[in-house]
Amino acid sequence: MKRYISILTVMIVISLGSCKDFLEEEQVASLTQEYFEDESGLNSLINGLYVYARVKHEWDGNGTKLIEPETDAYMHTALGFATMSPEQYGSDITGIAPNVNNYIGSANAGFAPMGAYPHINNCNIALDVIDNIRPGRFGTDENFRKARRAEILFLRSWAYYLISNQLGDVPLLLTPTRADQGVYFYPKSKLEDIYRQIIADMRYAYDNLPGTTDQGRASKWAAGHFLSKLYLNRAQAAGFQNNAEVHLKMLYKGNVATDLDSVISISTAVINAMGGVAGLAPDYWTLFDPRVSETNPHKEVLWSAQFDVNTTLNGRFQNRSINYHIGDYTFQTGVARSMAYGRPFGTYKPTDWGYDNFRDKVNDSRYYKTFQYEYISNMPLATSSSYTWSAAAAAWWNANKPAGEPAVTAGSKRILTGQRALIYLENQRNEALDSAMVMSMPFQFMVRWIRSATTGRFYYRLFIDQSSMGLATGRTAPYLSSKKYIDPLRGGSSDEANFNSESGTRDIILMRLAETYLIRAEAYGRKAQYALAVSDINVLRLRAAYKSGEARPRVLVEFEPRAATLAAAERQAPYSAGAGAYPAIQVSENHFTPGTPQAIAEGYIPTVASKPEMFIHFIYNEKAREFLSEGLAWEDLHNAGILYDRVIYLNQMASPLTGLWPVAFNTQSGNGQNGNGKGQMRKHYTFRAWPNAYLVQLTDANGNPLDASARAAYQNPGY
Repeated sequence: MKRYISILTVMIVISLGSCKDFLEEEQVASLTQEYFEDESGLNSLINGLYVYARVKHEWDGNGTKLIEPETDAYMHTALGFATMSPEQYGSDITGIAPNVNNYIGSANAGFAPMGAYPHINNCNIALDVIDNIRPGRFGTDENFRKARRAEILFLRSWAYYLISNQLGDVPLLLTPTRADQGVYFYPKSKLEDIYRQIIADMRYAYDNLPGTTDQGRASKWAAGHFLSKLYLNRAQAAGFQNNAEVHLKMLYKGNVATDLDSVISISTAVINAMGGVAGLAPDYWTLFDPRVSETNPHKEVLWSAQFDVNTTLNGRFQNRSINYHIGDYTFQTGVARSMAYGRPFGTYKPTDWGYDNFRDKVNDSRYYKTFQYEYISNMPLATSSSYTWSAAAAAWWNANKPAGEPAVTAGSKRILTGQRALIYLENQRNEALDSAMVMSMPFQFMVRWIRSATTGRFYYRLFIDQSSMGLATGRTAPYLSSKKYIDPLRGGSSDEANFNSESGTRDIILMRLAETYLIRAEAYGRKAQYALAVSDINVLRLRAAYKSGEARPRVLVEFEPRAATLAAAERQAPYSAGAGAYPAIQVSENHFTPGTPQAIAEGYIPTVASKPEMFIHFIYNEKAREFLSEGLAWEDLHNAGILYDRVIYLNQMASPLTGLWPVAFNTQSGNGQNGNGKGQMRKHYTFRAWPNAYLVQLTDANGNPLDASARAAYQNPGY
């Protein structure tokens, strides 16, 4: 921890605007201790703590790699990480270790140190000053002092929550360090003690924060949401204290009989304060549409990490999550990189189950509002990167084209300017489309399953040149991408010259009311109050359903297999929904009652058999539909104790299991779709290894470096 101690040599000061993010950062060099001991300095210190709100999303090594991929629904595109190989996950020096080290805390070039423990120490300094010196208004206005103290406790608790999710037992540091004494004695505290502390701190925060709607500041309602989640996390693991499975026993956080009641009481207060159903955005996409969310964010957002279009105010790394979710849409498509579509880094992608978990893509609008399912050519024909018509494809198209469409000539460019360039369809093997049709469209048609009418063979993910894509074939793109992070102002403006900029400017949602509903629903269900749980789930289903008169996407109506169930009028342009789709996706207890058609359709993993088990897994299916790619799933599945089971049964790339998936003709020597998992997920991977870079800095209480046996004792089991 030597690098984390001298954190007062640089401090980042942030001034937060009241309604919209206005972040002003300045480096203050050669600070004295007295700087923070007057009213202005203490306010600056507290404001500066909000930098940590960005930790999940501001750079790849500090956040997203730990919170987003290798779940049931999301994965790396890089094979070593996607398959959870020992070379990336298996020890304290492998690929994931530097990310964990950065998450704990590390140097940050010419900027302030970043990560949990530098932030926690800043929180402890602020608490020391606010409690013992009480400068200026902090000594004369007790309500003001308590509100600002509550902000500090909120932000310190957030840090302990994030690092304990990754590592389990961690050092619980509650007093400030102002000088490097050469002693780095940081014994770990039990997760039970950490949760006792952060729940108490969040009770204080909930009682003392104002009920404001400034989404960049901690508020009473964000604190209530977070507190409800902490109570739920403790209740989820209450039965694990003596579990024979080490990775589950490590989740134990205490056993308090009233925790589920506390979840329900506090989440209900938050929901009611936000107006109940009126507190949800009426349309799901407006939460992520930058034209709306950046100028008039909905009050459903309880807390967000603030970034600014003035990129000089965003620190060293900016909002980096805008880069990681977009596959390559440019190869032979006639589509050039653009601000509208984002920079195609192709770092993370959904698993097949992540797509399939949207059980009704025709009626649940979240599927097409989550994914960028269609791209339009933006290149002049003369210089277009479009691939060309083959003789066979041209002949098929000319013989089968819709009336009014022009005939084509072999050798000419297939994708025309301003026309469809790339379309995705995630279908099942029993819904396979005719291979000749798919390969003969005037756009790249990326269909998961196709079937040859000539041979009857099924093919899994063929590219336009009929080479195999996906799984372990080495070809990771193109793929159907989440569009929740599209940033048309990246780099600081809408100028298309910024199309290669990595500097994101969008705020990032950290907490929203839809999750509060599902937190309460889970608590109801764990108490077997299923009717109340179903009611909360259906609040989100009502929002998710296509509304009467709302237009479905053309792609949906044309190609989704279940589009045939729509009324004839709904299958005609402009594809408007008739009476509304809610009855088709309304949830009942049948969805998690064994043996019912609804439960069978939900596709539960084979280890789940009872109604209480099915209910829990239904909640996390629903969370994957509602929050896909929002950075919640790894932590949520981990705390619920179901991460390992869901990964090995639902994430084919990470799974070591065999025979669970359908088989294609193009097995590619076992690297393609041969029905088997490609991965090496292990139970102990549900906690991270303490990185060697951290361990070698630790000392005993006298300042002596820990020897190898002491470091091994500090390490998490399995590493």
